[in-house]
Amino acid sequence: MAACGFVLVAIGVLGATSSGQARILEGLITGVGFIGGGAILKHGTQALGTATAASLWATGALGAAVGYGLYDIAVILSVVTYVTLRFLAPAKKEDRPDASY
Repeated sequence: MAACGFVLVAIGVLGATSSGQARILEGLITGVGFIGGGAILKHGTQALGTATAASLWATGALGAAVGYGLYDIAVILSVVTYVTLRFLAPAKKEDRPDASY
């Protein structure tokens, strides 16, 4: 929702056809990537939280797509993210270390 809000504010301030829109997207991608990077934790030799980080990044892209009125892209991102998280989770659980910490 925040990504969508930033895009809408940028459109309102800079105009829909401004080249400054690229800087707004660059900032969103960097910021959401930074937050996602914080979700990744190292446990022994494995990294945990990579699915969470990828989900955060996809959600940022989805919000930006909605902000720009690209609803078809937003729907595709939503469906692909849901299907990936819902149906590929069992494959990830097999490799998961003991989470009793």
